[in-house]
Amino acid sequence: MITCRGNWYKLRIVSISLVFAAIISLIGCNSPIYVPAPSQSAPEPDLEPSSPAPEPSTPGASPPITVSFDYFGIRDTHWMPQVGGGPRATVQLIFVVSDEKGTLAVWPPPSMQNLATFDMDFFQVESLKDYTNPLIFKGSVSGTLALYTAAYNLSKGQITKEQIDFISKMLGFPDLSKLKDAIPDRELVGYYWHTWSASSDFGVGERYDDQGGNLAVWFRIGSEQMPEPVEKPVLKPNVKIEGELPTNVRVRTPYEYRASDFVLTLTNNESFEFPIYWRLETTSNPGTEINYVISPTEGQESVPANGAITVTNKYWFTIPGDYKWKYVAEYPKGDPVASWTGTLNVLP
Repeated sequence: MITCRGNWYKLRIVSISLVFAAIISLIGCNSPIYVPAPSQSAPEPDLEPSSPAPEPSTPGASPPITVSFDYFGIRDTHWMPQVGGGPRATVQLIFVVSDEKGTLAVWPPPSMQNLATFDMDFFQVESLKDYTNPLIFKGSVSGTLALYTAAYNLSKGQITKEQIDFISKMLGFPDLSKLKDAIPDRELVGYYWHTWSASSDFGVGERYDDQGGNLAVWFRIGSEQMPEPVEKPVLKPNVKIEGELPTNVRVRTPYEYRASDFVLTLTNNESFEFPIYWRLETTSNPGTEINYVISPTEGQESVPANGAITVTNKYWFTIPGDYKWKYVAEYPKGDPVASWTGTLNVLP
């Protein structure tokens, strides 16, 4: 399993989109070999992508290598709650495989990039092997094996001049503005990058995952035999739900329309805002309507990054007793991620 390899890696590749553009536009050592994706309407899961012709044996050259991507996940879709709309994004995925001599494979090729789009929600995981052929590259490499992966949100705007200038400075280039036309005119959602050398056997024989950033990836590198793929992984948000039960709750009578305040708090420990669904589970069957205002027993709140939202509802009761009171947080709806349980005492 791979974890993040340190911030210095990520500073060097602040925008994988620019690295991709630099690889394809600037290196010029070899023309990239585009790996075609099977048609969505007639997938051919057993079809292997074309591979470069075997090169003469040279020091540092690898045996035949296969790179297979199985799953990827998006934590933050870059949804903007201030402008409304749903949290889903149309995500485009791009892979680049290279070695010391240059670019070996790009998937999907520019003419077929519309096939590599996914309609995704926060914390959603997609299976490439269910969507298309997961083989990204098959062939020999020289010196090193480098893998670049980036995800773009096709629903949002272009990269800004300020971002270009910042990336230029970090990469040590005097000016990258001229590459603007070569960069996908979309917002970068997340990226992954890593390099293997001959001393690490080019990463062969291992399964990898990286969930340290906004883009999570699960892939394998093999030679004569491939490691078995993982079971479909799950990304879950770091959220918390807590309740606060009132005291001295008494049953409602024809003479006293008693109602009590019930409070729940949703805490979002993620670094981005997203909507959290909540619901109440109880055996007490509380009354919810007071003066034509109905307090809900379920709902959804957009909780800010590293923040919390407090929800207050009024309920009333007609039968005394002790009741289980449980709040459940879900994302997406129907998928519990946190809960809180208490006991409510209703007096006569």
